[in-house]
This record gives sequence, structure tokens and C-alpha cells, in this order.
Amino acid sequence: MPAETSSIYRFGMFELDAHSGELRKNGVRLKLQDQPYQVLLKLLEHRGELVSREELRSALWRADTFVDFETGLNTAVKRLRETLADSADSPTFIETLPRRGYKFIAPVGRGVSQDSIKLGPADRPEIPRRVVLLKWVTVFAAVAALLLIGVGMWYKQPRPPVVTGVVRITNDGKAKIPMNSPVTDGVHLYFMEGEPWTSGSSIAQMSATGGETSWIAPALKEVLAIYGMSPDRSELLVVKEVGVGSDMAGEVWVQPLPAGTPYRVGNILSTAACWTPDGTHIVYTYQRAVIIANKDGTEPRELAKVPGIARALRFSPDGKRIRFWVIQPPELETGAIWEMDANGKNLRPLLADWKESPYQCCGNWSPDGEYYYFEAGRGNNQAIWVMPERHSLIGGRADPARLISGPLRFSVPLPSGDGKKLFVLGEERRVELFRYDLKAGHFDSYLNGISAGGVDFSADGQWITYISYPDMILWRSRTDGSEKIQLTFPPVRAYGPHWSPDGSRISFLNVEINRPWKINLISASGAGRPELLVPGDSDKSESDPTWMPDGKSIVFGKSKQLENVHMAIYSIDLETRKIALIPASEDLFSPRVSHDGRYICALRKGQVELMLFDTRTNHWSSLGEGGPRGYNEWSHDGKYIYMRESAGGGAEVVRVRIKDRVLEHVVSLKDFPQFTDIFAGWIGLTPDDAPLLMRDRSLQEIYALDLRFR
Repeated sequence: MPAETSSIYRFGMFELDAHSGELRKNGVRLKLQDQPYQVLLKLLEHRGELVSREELRSALWRADTFVDFETGLNTAVKRLRETLADSADSPTFIETLPRRGYKFIAPVGRGVSQDSIKLGPADRPEIPRRVVLLKWVTVFAAVAALLLIGVGMWYKQPRPPVVTGVVRITNDGKAKIPMNSPVTDGVHLYFMEGEPWTSGSSIAQMSATGGETSWIAPALKEVLAIYGMSPDRSELLVVKEVGVGSDMAGEVWVQPLPAGTPYRVGNILSTAACWTPDGTHIVYTYQRAVIIANKDGTEPRELAKVPGIARALRFSPDGKRIRFWVIQPPELETGAIWEMDANGKNLRPLLADWKESPYQCCGNWSPDGEYYYFEAGRGNNQAIWVMPERHSLIGGRADPARLISGPLRFSVPLPSGDGKKLFVLGEERRVELFRYDLKAGHFDSYLNGISAGGVDFSADGQWITYISYPDMILWRSRTDGSEKIQLTFPPVRAYGPHWSPDGSRISFLNVEINRPWKINLISASGAGRPELLVPGDSDKSESDPTWMPDGKSIVFGKSKQLENVHMAIYSIDLETRKIALIPASEDLFSPRVSHDGRYICALRKGQVELMLFDTRTNHWSSLGEGGPRGYNEWSHDGKYIYMRESAGGGAEVVRVRIKDRVLEHVVSLKDFPQFTDIFAGWIGLTPDDAPLLMRDRSLQEIYALDLRFR
């Protein structure tokens, strides 16, 4: 066989087998996703030649695929370079030809299979006939055994499906809420749509094949999530009026389909719920326990304790197992899928030793129970994964396989009634910065409407620092946007920056995924690397750094990792790094120091009570209670504390007047869309105390993925 027809490409320490799709380095197999693999194969097939971006786009996506091709191709090439340890600036393998395409520049050899090496008559040694016969008997026996094992493995362990097409089936431009939805009866899709914390939300429905979206008659107000659908497809299980406690439990209601009078399920409060497969009972979670009750909510009985807040409860189609997503506050971006037997026994994490991502969420079984679809990863690594459910004869369950990823963020996978499609929520996150004019009473785009938040102004009013969204990168610039400098780089995810009083440094919180949150300091000039405020304490999470006016110390919050207990407020001397507890601050968080240093305001756990600490008397007092509150900020004259308050399904900006502790309403956010991300609900103040907010400009639509089973 001529070498040029071989499927083996060799370059440097690497070897790509185009037949098997495997990339190896010094014989060790490397993980390479499908799109980077296709890019590499195309470049190798045309080594030394320019491969245009258009050619690569055609190789990666069908003509009717709705994706951001430029971003997707850049991401694929970036991941390929990371795998090959190649550099775009001084490439060894892949050269970039700006705006044109790419070229593979390294020498490439083609492998020759051993079957193509023929021995001539003079090369063949004499072998006794009996030995030859025994050899062939052994070979046939081994082949037969391997075939039997292979057939057994093939029968017992289905191969994961692949995506053959992506079609957007909604196009209404409305926000979709990815809290345990959508659900389907095989004919319709039901999902949450709207702004739960501002203008309100409701249950939307549409044909599973796409088309117009309509809302179910709003007999039930303030629905925040769909928990599931009854086995007979006649009712939806929903949650409303989520509470303000750490578990965020809400009332469980039933909404008949296609219409009808909703009714509450007993006195159940829960963070997740679903019917048993026979429809006779409801399983739900409350206060970190999984509970089963009659379908009317009576006779509740605890099945198991869980290590966090459980959401997205799902029964397997055969009714033998329950899976759910467990999150552990305060870092709500962490989470993993757990499972247990239907009787509550054998509670365990589903993917305890999985190396791809410690974050998994929101899974659903295929109707036949053969596959389990879920989302995993955060940020640019977020993707939809699929895991075959059956075990092989000689081993355990197969590892999950990546089904689809970026450039959109896909989430909450739901198989269609026949299992041939997978519905997912695809979103492109973006916000726009707005300023509320207190005198004129309207919102105006601010800083050219950049997709950013966390804005803070230097004491002299000449500079700003802000966080770009959704990439969570810290920037510094003049107030007119000039002299812009990027201060942080991935994997750092910055949040809540504040200038030092002398303008030389900026404090910020690093909310890097799957790690305790840590406060950092960085030079405002961009020189040097971020510095930890509190070295050590690796298992403690910190929050809300705020400078004292003399610039010599910082007040901040600290809690034990992944728990919402033992929260307290501390101060740290920046010269000695000595830490001191603010008296009687246990159970408080979100500290903010007034501009004159006289007071510290903070929120009590549960976010309903605003507290005030007098640094002269070392005494705390209450400034009043209300709905869930957050993002408290002092006015520059010290007369007010501004906050974002949510109550009754709506949200507004309020302020408390310090002298008489009167609560004043500033502006309703009913018609001001805000993304439900905890980092996008931020509010701040300009130097003239005009509120700043992040308006949601995200695109969120439902897509149908066509699946091909192999």
C-alpha cells in the first residue's frame, strides 16, 4: 500500500490516526474535541498550503447551522493549539494568515500499516506444518473470543448519539428561565419565560416542532419554575413565591393543562419536586432532605439527607433511581449531580471521579432510559454531555461524551417524546450599562452602553474600574473610556472592584469557578500580578472588600468554604496583615464603609434586614427589614444607603435615610430587564449618586438538536 494512502499523519512528537480519530503524543492518547480535530485533519490534508477560514467553516458546520462562525472557529483553533502546545506568535505547527486562514508548516510523515509490508519467497523461513496449524487454531480461537466479547459489549453498552443538525425553534426575543425547565408532553413544550425578579414571568407553551409562543392563562401568579410534568401529561408541577432563607424554598402548586384552576399541594415548601412514575406520590426536597409524600402532600416521610440544596429532581424511566443537582452556598456556581435508589438508599455522587468538570447540572434521561443528558462546565467550557446508561459485561458504565458546545451557552437538555431530538436553551449573554437620572426619572445608556458592571470611581473622579460581562475581566480607564488597560486575565474572574483612597490600587474579589472566593489587590497602573489580601486560609471564602478612608485597612466578609454558616465581618491592617473581628458581626455579610469611615452597613443572613455599625460606639442597630436585599451602597454624602430590593415577584431600587431610618422608593425595575445571574443583578452609584444598573441584552432561545444513534 503506498504511504500516501495511509491514515497516519506524524509530525513532531504527535501522531494522528484519521481512521480512528485518535491523536497521540509519544504514543499516549490525547483528548481532542471534534471541532479542533476536524481543523487539524483539514490542515494536515493540505499541509504547506493555505486553508481559508471559509473552507474550515464549511468543514465544521452545515450551511443552515445558527452559530457565530468566527468565534467558534477561533475557539476551535485555540483549543487545538493548546493541545499541541503551539503558539500563535511563534508557531511550530499552525501559522495564522490574518483574515485569510491557516497553514500547517511543520514536516509531516505518513505511516505505513504493517499489513502493507510483504515478504518475498526468499524472506520466508521454513515453518513446520503442525506449528502453522496450531498457530491458526490459536488465532481463530482468539478472534472468536474477541468477537464474542465485542458483541457482548456492543449489545450491553449503546454508543452515544451525535448531533447532526441544530435548529432554533423559538424566536420571540423573550428571556427564558433555565430553572428546571422546559418539559414536554411529546406534542408541546412548556417553559418559563419573562423576568421573574422585575416584570414577572409566566408559563409559556409552543409546539415541539416550533412556531408561535403563547402564555398559559395567568391564573397562577408569580410562578418561578416548572418542576415537572405528571405521568399522564395532564398537569404541571410548579413553584411560586420562593422564600428568602438559605434554601430558597417555595410553595408547590399544580397547574392543570391546557388550562384550569391551579391548586397548592398541601403545605409543601421545596427547592425541587417531581411525581413518582406511577403518579401516586410526590418526591421533593426541603432543608437538605429528600422527602416523599402522597400526591396531595400528606404523610411526608424522609428518604435521605443530602449535602446541600437539591434541585432538578428526576426519576429514571424504570422508577428505580432518583437523580438531582446539589448546590452548596454561598458559592452557588458549584454543583454536582447525585443519585440514589428510589427508596433513598445508596446516596452517592454520579460522577465522583470524573475529570472533565466538577460542575454538572440539570440532567434528563432519554424516554427509553438508555442515555442520560446533562450540562457540565462553566463559562467557555460549558457543554451538553451524554452518558450511556447500560453497563458493559466486563466493566462499568461508559464515560460521558461531549455532545455539543459553544459558541452559544447550551443548558437544560430535554429529550423529545420519541428521543430523536434534544431540546436545549441556547443563550448569548450580554448586558448594557445604564444610569438612572433621579431628576428626570428615566434611564440613559452609560459609558456607551458597554457590557459591564461593578463600576467604581477613583476619589478624584478621573478614573473608573469595571468588570466586563460575561467574561468577568477587570479593566481600568479614564471616565471617558480612554487609556483603557486590562488588569486581569483568565482563569481569574473578577467582581466588585474598589479603588484605594489614594488611587494607587484596586481591590477585587476573584470568583474563580470551583475555588473559594478570594480578595485580591492589584496596581491601578497594571504593573505586577494580583496579590492575595489574606494569604493562607485556603478553605475560607472571602467577599465584599471595602476600604477605610485612610487607606490603611480593608473591611471584608469571610465564611467557611461552601457553607453559609460562620459568616462574619473582619478588618485587616494592610501593613501588618493583622485581622480583627468586627464586634458582634457574626451572621452578617456584605459590609460597606461610609465615605467618612464613621459607619459600616451590612446585611443579615437571609438578606432581609439592613444593619448599621457605629465605629465610635462599636454598636450595631437595625435600619429596618424588607424583601430580599442586596448590593447595598453608601451615597457619597453619607445620608443614604441604596439597595436593590426584590419582593412580590418584582424588584426596585430603594434607599434608607440614615437620620430617621425611613425607606424611600427610588425606581421600580418592573420594566427594566435584568439577568438572573447573581453577578448581573449589581447596582452602583455615580459620583453624583445616580444609580447604575446592568440591563439584560442577552439572547435566549430554545434549539432542537437532531440526534443520530450509532
